[in-house]
Amino acid sequence: MARIRTFAPLVLALVLAGTAGFLASTALGIGSSSPPTQTTTITIPTASQGGAEACPTGSTFKALEIDHPGGHVTIYTCIKD
Repeated sequence: MARIRTFAPLVLALVLAGTAGFLASTALGIGSSSPPTQTTTITIPTASQGGAEACPTGSTFKALEIDHPGGHVTIYTCIKD
């Protein structure tokens, strides 16, 4: 009987911690996935092409790689140092 009284608070703490973790994951939506409800598309207009000598002070002409689900795109642009 004394052993049960010793471990009862430990068991109760474990049950409460498990319940709190379950409730937190449910509230945050972890583990459930739903399709997006809205897609935002941006359109970037075509402008005149520049060169490395056209970069403003404090930036350098570099390659910017953008990875996305369809592959990746490399854009040569001025990037702030």
